[in-house]
Amino acid sequence: MITDGHEKPTMSSPFSRKLQSNYLIGFLLLSIGGYLPSAYNYVLFRGYGIEHSTIEHFFIYCFVGSLFGGTFVASLADHCGRRNACLLCSVIYGLYHASCNSSNEWILIIGHIFRGIGDALYSTAFEAWLMQEHEQRDLDICVLERILYNSNVYLNIVTIGTGFLAQLLSEFYGYIAPFNVGIGFFAISFVFILTQWSENYGRKKFFVHTTHVPAMQILRTNRRIVLCGLANALFRASFYIWLIEWTPTLHAATEKIFAEPLPLGFMYSCYLFCRLLGSFAFGSLIKRFRTQTFMIVIFLLAAIGLSVPVITPNDQLMILLGFLLLQICEGIFVPSIALLRSEYIPNEFLSTNYIDELSACTSTYTNACCFAWTLSVNYCLYVVCIYVIIGHVNYDDITKALNY
Repeated sequence: MITDGHEKPTMSSPFSRKLQSNYLIGFLLLSIGGYLPSAYNYVLFRGYGIEHSTIEHFFIYCFVGSLFGGTFVASLADHCGRRNACLLCSVIYGLYHASCNSSNEWILIIGHIFRGIGDALYSTAFEAWLMQEHEQRDLDICVLERILYNSNVYLNIVTIGTGFLAQLLSEFYGYIAPFNVGIGFFAISFVFILTQWSENYGRKKFFVHTTHVPAMQILRTNRRIVLCGLANALFRASFYIWLIEWTPTLHAATEKIFAEPLPLGFMYSCYLFCRLLGSFAFGSLIKRFRTQTFMIVIFLLAAIGLSVPVITPNDQLMILLGFLLLQICEGIFVPSIALLRSEYIPNEFLSTNYIDELSACTSTYTNACCFAWTLSVNYCLYVVCIYVIIGHVNYDDITKALNY
């Protein structure tokens, strides 16, 4: 690509390789710490004697923290620095893991609020830092696409290993061990990001009328950003509900039981392996189809995967297969939505997310009582996602037809 009389650096350039290595190391170290205890949240809290409904409310507090605290903190990253936001993410996740050593419900509630803020930073600050670095260094767009693709693939590879590590840690040292080991990974990622990453900004000044108001104005005037946000939010809402309920749903199944007790760490590694397959599938799909086109099929397949527990609630093996299909869809979804965000959302507002967190919080609270009903609602959410993406695809055609 030739721009302004010079050729933009490609993936083979030293700048591109250095950017990729720095980003991947910092991002993956923090991700390992976050993924280590993922399979053991539910069983740890049940082991403390906490009721199932209370555990569901822990996740709701997490989403509330992400919506109210996370939206504000994540938007501050644009003017306080994306690297600083990533450092803060490491600290906040560490506080959440530390809180899980207590069986006190109030401490766990506070910890989950911290986790929600950390999730908001994790889902926006790292991506925003990478995109700003890409823009500042004037790299070719293929560099950004390749780094996003590689980060998703490598994330799935290393987190597959974390599932096996978590299984061993839990067998020898108890369910709390993956949480405590994760704190060590957060500390390492903090030091690496602090010493190896440069700082970048979206906006140097931060005022409500110059930050949140313009962002809301863009949402009102740019239909594509709204559609992108809704598709992201609806998918995430359903996926987070699955994250809460997958363990008790498999425990409740009484037929075709494949293991007793369930090897949760190994099973989570299988989920992550399926996400890896989805990442590879994304690499092939993006070469042949527009993202907006194949995402319609992905939402439909995800709805089918989540429908299995509704159709066969006692068949443990079939439920697991449905969940594996969902994970493949997740592996395709993550890099796809990242590309759509980079294409439609202005760089200065990449760390400000309203629709995503509001929908995730509202949908999870509404559906936290009954998993069978939840999955039915999830199916509807995915159907809405399909219509959103269809509207996204046909927007130009509809506009041309109306003008004609």
